[in-house]
Amino acid sequence: MKARPALAAPSSSSSSSNQLRPLSPAAASAVSAAFTREGGKTKAPVLLRLAFHDAAAFDAGKKDDGAGANGSIRFELDRPESFGLKRGWRVVEAVAERLKKESDAEAASLSFADLIALGGAWAVEATGGPKLLSLVPVGRVDAEAADPPNRLPSEDADAAQLIASFAAKDLTPLDLVSLSGAHTLGSKGFGDPLTFDGTYYKTLLEAPWAKPGADEMATHIGLASDHALPLDPSCREIIVRFAADQEAFFEAFAASYVKMVGLGV
Repeated sequence: MKARPALAAPSSSSSSSNQLRPLSPAAASAVSAAFTREGGKTKAPVLLRLAFHDAAAFDAGKKDDGAGANGSIRFELDRPESFGLKRGWRVVEAVAERLKKESDAEAASLSFADLIALGGAWAVEATGGPKLLSLVPVGRVDAEAADPPNRLPSEDADAAQLIASFAAKDLTPLDLVSLSGAHTLGSKGFGDPLTFDGTYYKTLLEAPWAKPGADEMATHIGLASDHALPLDPSCREIIVRFAADQEAFFEAFAASYVKMVGLGV
């Protein structure tokens, strides 16, 4: 049975033509404070992953009435690829409840889809990454059912498959490489799990898992899809640039994240 939200969605209608608008500074401050209070830095990795999984169902060729960054992930939490995301969803529920009680009308009216996108942005900021909350527009309308299954890239995909999967979502190889940098957060072994930085790209170039005599810990760093990226010349060129210039990574990630959470909206 699909998981259902404990709270009624702040926005109950569905639309494929949401009118996005900038988030006001006051509402952004309220959202940031709510995520800090209800989630805290330790929940940053799962909140960022939740935003990715909510947006990743978009396929430009499928024309699914808004499938993408639409809050449908709350109906998809029992899917195998969603393992562990309930922890992030519970934070979003708590933030929604807190904003309804304590905030001004704008913050209180944000949809679950908005809060999921903003939660990922907050997670990046809270762990030292680029400032994103003020860049993510709001006004998404919540989906009322799950998006189609099997839309996420495989963890075993090679670079060509990843590029094709992202292209189907109207995302470029630059988006692919910059968004993959989110794996610097969490338990995939790329540096400090609660620090958003360029360690991911430096580690991809070092490839400790491929070195002769690599120990057990090294072989478990990253996914097969991470390991595949530097093998593609176009992706490797971007990886080399980001490994040498963290600010370039931050700038690209911010643009790609805003693009991603606008998919299907």
